[in-house]
Amino acid sequence: MHTGEKIRSIRVLKGLSQENMAEMLNMSILAYGNLERGTSNVSKERLVRIAEILNVTVDFIRSFGERIQYIFDQCSGPIFGVNSENVQNTNNNDARELQHENEKLQLQIEKLKLEIEKITIEKEKVELELKFYREKIVSDN
Repeated sequence: MHTGEKIRSIRVLKGLSQENMAEMLNMSILAYGNLERGTSNVSKERLVRIAEILNVTVDFIRSFGERIQYIFDQCSGPIFGVNSENVQNTNNNDARELQHENEKLQLQIEKLKLEIEKITIEKEKVELELKFYREKIVSDN
């Protein structure tokens, strides 16, 4: 996963559009899209600004895909209904079944990603409400 893909994934999780990002970075939507597609390089300064906009660190962006892969690699046993023992015992005649199982797992992963996005958005909403009420309490006193 290249840096642009990582930025895109985090942007989507944060609920921002390419248009939002391009505007905050003072660049065209086309140029920003090229950055996410990896057809143009991300300068150090721009990466720092993107991290600020996304409210994450540069290190978080750089390690984003690796963290997700690490989490999945640490899952053992029948998490998602398949384990490595089942895969090892499968012969060539079961290739279609494995493909089907893989597609089901991919759909489950996408569903989990959407759940994460939903929870993240809800968290940000609660944080904004909390900030509003804290400011209201301060202004009322």
